[in-house]
Amino acid sequence: MVERASSAGAPREVSAALAPTDPLGALNQAFLDAYAARREAVLAGIEPIIAQIDDSLILRRGGRRFEGPARTRRYHELKVVAHAPLAVHALLSGRRGALDGAARGRLAELRQRIAAAAADLDGRGFTPEQLARQRRILGASLALLDEASAAGGVAPEALSAFTRAQTPDVLLNAEDAARDQIETMHATVEAWKRDMTPDERERLRAVVAVSHMARPGNVAAQYFSITLGETWQGRFDQEDLRPGKRVLTAEATFDEAEAFALLATHALDAGVATRFFGEETRLSRDILADAAERILAGMFHKEPEPPGEAGAGG
Repeated sequence: MVERASSAGAPREVSAALAPTDPLGALNQAFLDAYAARREAVLAGIEPIIAQIDDSLILRRGGRRFEGPARTRRYHELKVVAHAPLAVHALLSGRRGALDGAARGRLAELRQRIAAAAADLDGRGFTPEQLARQRRILGASLALLDEASAAGGVAPEALSAFTRAQTPDVLLNAEDAARDQIETMHATVEAWKRDMTPDERERLRAVVAVSHMARPGNVAAQYFSITLGETWQGRFDQEDLRPGKRVLTAEATFDEAEAFALLATHALDAGVATRFFGEETRLSRDILADAAERILAGMFHKEPEPPGEAGAGG
């Protein structure tokens, strides 16, 4: 809303939007209604179609809706533990001087939650190797928090050494999480495809709901690209806009607060990625992307096409 002076000199509010009573506003609404109706008709005509939204796969086929799993609880357990050292880094990085009262309070709360998680690892069904890894990650995080609490902070060199020491275990958790999602999705999709006609399998499309920072290399987008016969670029895989594309990604950031938060996310993730992985843009693609590329290459005996080579010479 913008204030402008009226002819009498008094400020009045002027909106750029057309009022519903404006003939052009009414015409625009007619367009939106017609477009929405046509979109529904087109959607019905392009079935079957699968959507991956968080932990679920949703199939629309023949006017019916089916739902199946895209991930198991193991996926989330592995990712949560991998987030612990990132939380420690976020709390302790960029500080000058001793921790203040608010920071100490957050440190104590984080320590309590990590300790509770560490005490609850048994009985979750981890393999022996996975269980040892989760204990290493959480134990190292607790140790650094205790050091910071005792000293009133942590030296940048010590924090850097901590992040690099956690990287191998964090990436192993990412690989196991990627495998969980790929194998779970594959079981669901293959079960659905067995009930489809050859024509339906040929026409099958997929849409993947993604966040902005995890768009390139998204696990589900990679999976659908390779299983539906699309161009697959491995960990750098992302949507292109060529006609006939069978795998789409859905991302929306139209809210002002979200737009500003996105700028902050880019800045924060660049610093975290540099410290943990030595690659500023590492968190601009799915943290599971590299692992997904390796798993899919082994599963389908195929190598990804590097960016820029897809369709070359065509």
